[in-house]
Amino acid sequence: NAGCTHDFSGLLFLEFAESVASVYKWGGNFYIKVNGMKTNTPTNTAVRSFGNPQGYFVTEAIIEHIAGLVGHSPEEVRERNMLRGSNPLTPWKQTMDFYNADMLYERVKNDAKYALRSQEIEAFNSENRWRKRGISMVPLCYGHSYIYAAGSGAIVNVNGSDGSVTVFHGGCEIGQGIHTKVAQVVAMTLGCELQAIKVGESNTDVVPNMRFTGGSITSEVCCEAARRACLELNITLEPHRQFLRKKNQAAIEEQQKEGKKLSPEEMNPEPSWTAVVAAANSLLGHQEKLSATGICAPSTNQYTTDVEGNPAGKPYHGDYFTFGAACSEVEVDILTGEMQTLRSDILFDVGKSINPGIDIGQIEGAFAWGIGYYLYEEPLVDAKGVDRTQGVWEYKPPLASEMPRELTVELLRENPGPAPIGVLGSKAVGEPPFMLAYSVLGAVKKAIAAARKDAGASPIFALPMPCTVDAVQQACAVSASQLEC
Repeated sequence: NAGCTHDFSGLLFLEFAESVASVYKWGGNFYIKVNGMKTNTPTNTAVRSFGNPQGYFVTEAIIEHIAGLVGHSPEEVRERNMLRGSNPLTPWKQTMDFYNADMLYERVKNDAKYALRSQEIEAFNSENRWRKRGISMVPLCYGHSYIYAAGSGAIVNVNGSDGSVTVFHGGCEIGQGIHTKVAQVVAMTLGCELQAIKVGESNTDVVPNMRFTGGSITSEVCCEAARRACLELNITLEPHRQFLRKKNQAAIEEQQKEGKKLSPEEMNPEPSWTAVVAAANSLLGHQEKLSATGICAPSTNQYTTDVEGNPAGKPYHGDYFTFGAACSEVEVDILTGEMQTLRSDILFDVGKSINPGIDIGQIEGAFAWGIGYYLYEEPLVDAKGVDRTQGVWEYKPPLASEMPRELTVELLRENPGPAPIGVLGSKAVGEPPFMLAYSVLGAVKKAIAAARKDAGASPIFALPMPCTVDAVQQACAVSASQLEC
């Protein structure tokens, strides 16, 4: 359903189609055709992970349906059909560099004590007719494309009087921590204190030709643009740094000849940031250009062309992949359909994180958003195309009560190496964890299956998306006859 306008539907269909492949082996039998339908409903705009949550739902629903038919758990079907090896191929023959979804899955399965808790849940369900629990494990593969933010720039200005640094970049701070990450990269590259960095507001008068903020990769593109500007500044400052280093070393040696005892700090000939900047911008000595611009324009996907418009990149939509895994346990009230997530465990690979605090926050936020998307937030539209969910009385965003009572988020520490393309060995993180919330929906489905078993109903059933409380209650196959005393 593309709604009544084109909006971003074309790329959404592509993202949807590629996300269906997920981490599974299709044996050469993968073919998907997406048709966008113009309807009389409002068009949904592009938002976090757009296209991927829908594709992920389709894939995991297929896995669960097969599991029901063959009498195995969805986890058994997932594990049997999961891609293995270091660099497997997608159905369109793109290499999944640094693939580790299988390892992340097994790690979470072990750390979350999935097998033990599954036995405990089975015992709980056998003793409780009107409350059921379920536990679910899901892997994740998410493809990132630089098409959305490639070409963003940054300008770095150094104030010679005090060494303060002002950075402007081509991204918008919308809570994802882009300003903080850019400031960190600038401080690390220049060798100054983080406190010396000020990040200016987004302004096309300062940084022209900005790309939009989206696709999870704007932070790393802007970080790389700022880093390239800093590398240019370092070339300008290096002669002054070398001179001051020699000067300081000579002073240290002179003091040692005089028999003075020096502390380890005093023995370090490396000049301070402010001294280097002052030397490069002395009033009557040197007037170096302490301003530089960087542009990051990755050229590794199918959208890259030469000046004549000929393809100059690889024949793929995406540039690289991120991987993760999650395990969730839920409890469902069979009579009302009310759901409570008891515990969720998440392990995600972001490469060498620039800021672990920000990245973990992004994972938590995406996971919370995914819970709302898969289980609560249902837009209701009447036959005339009028939105009937105008407020939270009808539309149910997830609140604190819908969050897991216990949530554990961990970044992979034993990373095999830097990301093949990501900035400073990092990987994008904003959108992918959204789909890990399917572990909550998968657990809900298992709880429903347990209720249906008690009711003598078929273990195979279908649920809409979102799987709201009314849909859960109806799927539990409760009838009046079961309530007789």
